Amino acid sequence: MEPIPAHAPPPKVTTREPAQIGERRLTVKKFAQLPILMVAYHVPEAAHPDYYALRVLQAILFAGQSSRMYQRLVDKDQLALSVRGSMQFALDPTLFIVSSQPKSGVAPQIVENAIYEEFEKAKSGGVTEQELEKAKNILLAQFYRQMKTDNGRANAIGTYEVFFGDYRKLYAAASEYQRITVGDVRRVAAAYFEEKNRTVATLMPESQAPSAPLDTVPA
Repeated sequence: MEPIPAHAPPPKVTTREPAQIGERRLTVKKFAQLPILMVAYHVPEAAHPDYYALRVLQAILFAGQSSRMYQRLVDKDQLALSVRGSMQFALDPTLFIVSSQPKSGVAPQIVENAIYEEFEKAKSGGVTEQELEKAKNILLAQFYRQMKTDNGRANAIGTYEVFFGDYRKLYAAASEYQRITVGDVRRVAAAYFEEKNRTVATLMPESQAPSAPLDTVPA
């Protein structure tokens, strides 16, 4: 057996999904205790210049019980049992997914409208400098906590090499978070969290099908 000779790397994939031009909606009906609402927005890949601003916006809206979404939906208005917002590392454009479980007796549409109202506030200048600094502190604390262990450093190096194209960009991550402004947060909120760019999925509970009588069950 002989070693396989090295070849040039394959050409970069340049095909991209066309921009969504209208809201998409779907409803799933099945046996469940409570409804579940999920709203997905198209956002760029991790290496995109807007990545860090999107992470800061995510922290402002969804990080912890003092976040805007938790305070609005779970604490203040008591519309939902939970609300989360997530965006994964990705080589290609990906999704920012908001998920929430409405409380018993609360229509999913009411929760959905409240989520949109909080996004609109972020677009219109409702984010304060204090919220911005708090979000940065959360993200930087997570970053430095990861750097404290060998496993965390190894994962971070691999993540930046794979998803950002160069592990050395890891060294600038803290400064990338620090440079984000309130204007950057407003800009990405307006650019990506709009009606035509979202897909809404709702799980609506329905009664469990009645069991067949025992005398009709085949042997």
